[in-house]
Amino acid sequence: MTVMRAALTAALSFFALPAFSQTKLPKSETYKDIIEKAYNLSLQRDRTQALNILSSAIQRETRPQAVAELKKTVSEVSNIFFSDKSQQLYETGVSLRKADVNQALDKVSEAARIEPDNFPIVIEMARLMIAKGDCKAGLETVKKQLLVVPFDEDLKLTQAQALACQTKWPEYQKVYDTVAVKKSPLQKYWYALEVQKFLDLNNPLKTQETLGLLKKADEKYPESFYWQWKVAHSQKRMNTEQAQKYVMTCKNISANQYRQYMIDPMLCRRVLEVEGELKGMNGTTE
Repeated sequence: MTVMRAALTAALSFFALPAFSQTKLPKSETYKDIIEKAYNLSLQRDRTQALNILSSAIQRETRPQAVAELKKTVSEVSNIFFSDKSQQLYETGVSLRKADVNQALDKVSEAARIEPDNFPIVIEMARLMIAKGDCKAGLETVKKQLLVVPFDEDLKLTQAQALACQTKWPEYQKVYDTVAVKKSPLQKYWYALEVQKFLDLNNPLKTQETLGLLKKADEKYPESFYWQWKVAHSQKRMNTEQAQKYVMTCKNISANQYRQYMIDPMLCRRVLEVEGELKGMNGTTE
């Protein structure tokens, strides 16, 4: 049993009250009753129903503490692996992503056949599709889960990444506007999308402004180097320093570093583009 499964079992034990065996009218149910039901359903491997009742409760609930506890339970239920095999396939897929996207997608897709409603699996599968350029399929994959849990930021970010990949900026903007990006732990990934958007929409002022936010968010984020180079390149300026930094960072990135930033489906996938430009300028990547 994995640590997460053990934690889920412990949580159920905590919430398992004798009174639960008695039938309650929906109006008398507390949010703790809903959490208890969700844990029970999860142990029965009925994740979809567990998430449905939690999501419905969150939409009805107005008390901040109750909402926070319900959302915490959603995170636990949606991210737990019920099967060792699916978790092994997922981990294998993740380890293959940098070297072979096709093999990685095969492994994660196999994991999804075992646990089709597991959020880490679904999100990784969608991002691998985006990395391959099959952005429409990636979007459809993640939208199914957003119907169940529309407030999950990881799902929203993946949806936004798929929309940006298709340059569907009006639809992307609707997603972006639902997120408090300045307070988000995922803000650097949102800022990377914003730089891409403003660059694509030919808005130099907003491009530079957002690029500054991206650089400030994480100075070691490889795609920050790419976008610094890309913005300069679009303005007919040379920025070989950032280009070389991007290429060398990606070529020397460790497995742990790669995993740290793999929320970005395009992580280190533009090396050939940058190398080609460097060679064209008689630069060097050495």
